[in-house]
Amino acid sequence: RGIYWKIYLAFILTSVLATLVTLAYAVFYRQLSNETNNLIAPTEGYISSAELMLQRGGEPLLIEWLLTFEQHPNVNAYVFDSSGNSILGGETPEAVAEYAFSASEFHVKVQPLNRSEILVKAPLASLEGNYYLLVVEFLHPFAVLDVKNYIYLGLVVAIVFFAGIGFLLSGYLSRPLQRLQKTVKAIADGDLSARSGYRLRRRRDEIGDLGREFDVMADRIQTLLADQKGLLRDISHELRSPLARLQIANELARMDGNELVIEHLDRIDLETHRINEMIADILLLAKLDVQRHPEQWQATDLIQVVNQVVNDAHFEQQARSIEIHCQKKHCWVMADEKLLSSAVENLIRNAVLHTFENTKVEITIKAIDSDFAIIIRDHGPGVAEEHIPNLMKPFYRAEQARERIDQNVKQKKTGSRGYGLGMAIANRVIISFDGHMAIRNHPTGGLEISCYLNRH
Repeated sequence: RGIYWKIYLAFILTSVLATLVTLAYAVFYRQLSNETNNLIAPTEGYISSAELMLQRGGEPLLIEWLLTFEQHPNVNAYVFDSSGNSILGGETPEAVAEYAFSASEFHVKVQPLNRSEILVKAPLASLEGNYYLLVVEFLHPFAVLDVKNYIYLGLVVAIVFFAGIGFLLSGYLSRPLQRLQKTVKAIADGDLSARSGYRLRRRRDEIGDLGREFDVMADRIQTLLADQKGLLRDISHELRSPLARLQIANELARMDGNELVIEHLDRIDLETHRINEMIADILLLAKLDVQRHPEQWQATDLIQVVNQVVNDAHFEQQARSIEIHCQKKHCWVMADEKLLSSAVENLIRNAVLHTFENTKVEITIKAIDSDFAIIIRDHGPGVAEEHIPNLMKPFYRAEQARERIDQNVKQKKTGSRGYGLGMAIANRVIISFDGHMAIRNHPTGGLEISCYLNRH
């Protein structure tokens, strides 16, 4: 039942059939040769009879002898005089006439077996010294089939037969693998319910084993991700409930507190807000890991998205430090506009955070091959090269790799961000839209982040 034995047996079967076809052809050719030899065996007798008729009665008796061949279904005889004319008159088959005068020497010659007849010729001489040429045509038993075409037909049948075996075998092996490939792609696209299918699982070979093991793995992954998602949802609920009560208690304490107490309460309120936002980001990150819905995408203008983010009220005091460059009026991509705006916002926040004072964040939107690219560059200190691959990992904080400005200034500029989730979320969002992100240090300083999305 194993695929190894199926391939091995198919190879053996093909080899055996090829051997049988070769043997059959050899037997057929040998039988054909024997029949040919038997057919032309009377040749010497015909030549002797023709010479005898010519010498006894001249051309008239030779003509009578030629007419007797009309009673032989497989033999014809022709005699040509020195002028090249048939002594019987009438039309002579073109092949016979061409063969009769094609050789400079007169001798017995058997035509190769690539035609439906065998021709033999011999010179004749009368007592008066006149010369003639005798041509005897033996029709082969397989003349109706035409031996050459018969051989070609056999080759075509053999090729078609073996090609059919190869086609069936390749289809038998490749179709289930193509099915499994489609299932893998579906899971990679976010459809965790995709499975290999009943037809693949019922096979009793290694491919069937692979399909069954793959489905077990897919079930396990789906269960683990569902459990993870449920756990995150439960944790967020359990965390948000006491946080909500803490905020209420904070507001009540604020009513009766003095200035120093209120300052501490403000700090508690800020940290509570940060935790709430971090929980929201974790849930969003988990959602992006397990969900992908291309059917919900719509044509989205990158230029409009960037302008909305830059002009957002949350950036009202920082928008003056952002400069947008674009040579097109519209740059359309297929995406979820809300998620894409969130990703762009995270990247612009990061750039504004790390650019030096009195410098601008430069945003360039342009077409590159089949993509549209959003290139965001700050004028900060950049990142050590060995840390760049880590910037898109969850909970990796850029402060670990950058030399930064004063933390108090940073907190004032970023508010509640700074847990290392913004860049990871942006990367997952871009990937979910079949795009990709690239990060590098700009040659003249600062960090440059490029997002590539397919054109629509």
